[in-house]
Amino acid sequence: MNPVAIEGHLKLVLIQWIIIIVAAHFFGRLGKRFGQPLAVGEITAGILLGPSALGLIWPHDWPVIFPQTTQTSLQLLGKLGLIFLLFQVGMEFDYSHLRSKSRTVTLVSLLGIAAPVLCGLAIGPWLHDRFAPETPRFGFQLFLCIALSISALPIMGRILLEMKLERTAIGALAISAAAIDDVIGWVLLGVATALVTSGFNLAHLLAQIAGITVFFLALHKFIGPGLRWLWRRSVANADGNEMPAPFLALLLVGLFASSLITHELGIFVIFGAFLFGTALHQEPGLVKAWRNRFSEVVLVAFVPIFFTNTGLNTKIGELQTSAAWLACALVLLAAVAGKLGGCFLGARVAGHPAREAACVAALMNTRALMGLIAINIGLDLKLLTPALFTMLVIMALLTTAMCGPLLRWWLPKDLKALVPR
Repeated sequence: MNPVAIEGHLKLVLIQWIIIIVAAHFFGRLGKRFGQPLAVGEITAGILLGPSALGLIWPHDWPVIFPQTTQTSLQLLGKLGLIFLLFQVGMEFDYSHLRSKSRTVTLVSLLGIAAPVLCGLAIGPWLHDRFAPETPRFGFQLFLCIALSISALPIMGRILLEMKLERTAIGALAISAAAIDDVIGWVLLGVATALVTSGFNLAHLLAQIAGITVFFLALHKFIGPGLRWLWRRSVANADGNEMPAPFLALLLVGLFASSLITHELGIFVIFGAFLFGTALHQEPGLVKAWRNRFSEVVLVAFVPIFFTNTGLNTKIGELQTSAAWLACALVLLAAVAGKLGGCFLGARVAGHPAREAACVAALMNTRALMGLIAINIGLDLKLLTPALFTMLVIMALLTTAMCGPLLRWWLPKDLKALVPR
């Protein structure tokens, strides 16, 4: 590409980036006025900028604002945003939840996985035969079950903070159960990705799992402790809590190298970023320094690009028949009945009052960002058709949107006083 063409391409990408940031900010705050987390408005902005809304208003010249020539550049920026975001999620992951022996946490988390998986197994064969007969049945079924069972721990945390419920028993229980569900979900997602990329070859799959296990142990036994030791020395020498430039350079090299390693092992680069982050979570000063320096930039400038790319791939026009809309309703029903019902049952069996159990279930039912990541991985692996992708995106958006209203409805009276109006 010659310099003039590069300049023209960059100009268009920058215009798109401006539109994305403005739309995400506006709709995120608009959603918040209606009691929704910022993520719901941001996801909605992405869908509105895509063919499902703007493409219908402006059909003749579509996609004049987001042409195919810039799709690769936007996808690259979105992937970089996910690398940084999943690294931060990994660093902020609290392993103390996994050491909990609480009967309630165990029941809620396990039933919160088992029930949606059973629902996915029930509807999967019909969805596959009707909407994706050309895809591998086992791979499709596996990703459907993962998409239905995964929870969105980061978004749940944001909802609890926005509603001032992060220090309540309900908040602690939901976060603990979601932490376990997220670990199970990420493990299943990694295994599913390895399984598909290995061509369902057992020997290749076992080699991939062995490689990932060795990499994980190396991160937690050697690389992580070494970097944490260097961090403490760097902060002591710098006489402060800011992240010194040499250490930042080393951290970025480690982050990108980890992403490349998981790519070479046959799973997506974001898994490497997440695993690298988990190896550093025991150093709160490092986590805080990263958050102070990069968190808002990632959330404001990069993550909305991922949402917009998801919106550009979401084509509600693909759901043209009554059978397609019936399938969409079935996916939503399976997701809500499985997650909401399973988690509610788990909390009730453990002895919690109905309102508390319902609040925990409403929080666990949130899919949002983590669900969208899983759905996009399924699309990248060609396990989902555009119609099924659209159904699952609608499911992820609606299960997140219903969390706030359900919480306000079901909260016990003593906790309702804590929630800002």
